[in-house]
Amino acid sequence: MGAGGLAKEILGYLPRDNVLYLVSKEPGELLGYEVRDRAGPITQDVGFILAVADPEAKKQIVSENDDHWTTYIHPTCTVSRYAKIGKGCVLAPQSIVTGDAVLGDFVFMNTNATVGYDTTIGSYTTLFPNSEVCGDCEIGESCLFGIGSYVLPKVKLPEGTKVSAGAIVRKSPIDNRTLYGDPAKPKDH
Repeated sequence: MGAGGLAKEILGYLPRDNVLYLVSKEPGELLGYEVRDRAGPITQDVGFILAVADPEAKKQIVSENDDHWTTYIHPTCTVSRYAKIGKGCVLAPQSIVTGDAVLGDFVFMNTNATVGYDTTIGSYTTLFPNSEVCGDCEIGESCLFGIGSYVLPKVKLPEGTKVSAGAIVRKSPIDNRTLYGDPAKPKDH
């Protein structure tokens, strides 16, 4: 599901024969694959990969489609045997999920993203390349982490929080805003 930049990335990871078609609101063609405006009849052995980064768009797509979601973990990822990964997650190359970390459903971790020990990442959250959530953090649903952002240990982020590229979150914010800089703060402060 999806036919934008993230779909291009994921298509590059998968064997060509493993992709039947793409689904997007704008049918056509992408990298030699058919793009349909809806999923066709689904058989037991077919699963969807959600190739969308925007948390709210992910929620909408999931609510409108059958429950045939599959989790994709690139072979170069390091995932602790004690970690828990929800359904419909995508872990891009070199992602790391450490001991007792929990990823909710439909979490996307782009290249070199890291989730530390005892951390919970809420469903529909997206971590862009080189972002890191350190140990013992609680991340709400539908959060978004920009490229190269960091969340230090024991931080709690409310649902819908956005961490801008390069920001370093050193303490838990009061509400769910976009956080900028080091130390990360809402722009109006």
